[in-house]
Amino acid sequence: MLAVQIDKLSFSYSDKPILSGISVKIKQGEFVGLVGKTGCGKSTLLLTLNGIIPQMVNGNFSGTVLTLGKDATKTPVHELARSVAFVFQDPEDQIFSLRVEDEVLFGLSNIGIAGDEAKRRALEALRTVGLGEHLDSDPHTLSYGQKQKLAFACALAVEPEIFVLDEPVSNLDHFSSDEVYSILGKLNKSGKTIIIAEHDTEWLAEYASRILFLNNGKIEADGGPQILFDNKFEAAGVKVPCAVKISKEIGESLLTPSQLITRLKQKVKLKKR
Repeated sequence: MLAVQIDKLSFSYSDKPILSGISVKIKQGEFVGLVGKTGCGKSTLLLTLNGIIPQMVNGNFSGTVLTLGKDATKTPVHELARSVAFVFQDPEDQIFSLRVEDEVLFGLSNIGIAGDEAKRRALEALRTVGLGEHLDSDPHTLSYGQKQKLAFACALAVEPEIFVLDEPVSNLDHFSSDEVYSILGKLNKSGKTIIIAEHDTEWLAEYASRILFLNNGKIEADGGPQILFDNKFEAAGVKVPCAVKISKEIGESLLTPSQLITRLKQKVKLKKR
């Protein structure tokens, strides 16, 4: 069974077209990065995967979206939430409880998980993201980055098959971002499907197995991380990894800083011989 199957998807807010005839299939266990300039429709596309669009957001919708075989346009959002966990770009959009632990427990209660099992999952998820010491804190007093971690913890606690994340590290420092992506990488290796819209392609170059480039309402490129070497990305306003830029200058095709450093060391050794 496919994790996601989208066929001829189009969507517009009133008279403003956002998505136009998109068709794409995502296999279970893939780590897919969605890139494109700001305002290109990445968030809109992600919101179709758990039924928020078109069930809860008004607009002109056509096409089909199947998530783990379920019709995301008709299956209740709370039912899809059991298998598709969504982390919004702005954590303020999903945090409303007065205790950190209660925020995670509330999401679990919505899918029928309560009692000791809910407590176990909540504590484990909060510890995983580094918020284990903030169980009784008011989420609204947390830093923005901590709120992003809390939103991520809510998704982790559900233990879904698919994680859908909309720029989840946009306000985290490098160390915290590395922690989040390390967790996502481990989840992916365990068989979970990761679908993530990301502005900072440095992380996708390291972790994604596949990248989708959204431009002018369509998927204009689809392939492995190596497609980031295509000049069309920078031309469209997508931030490409620094390692890619440097690699182009020295005639290499390396995606990450660690790969680049290793190659430069090899070149230095060869010159010394």
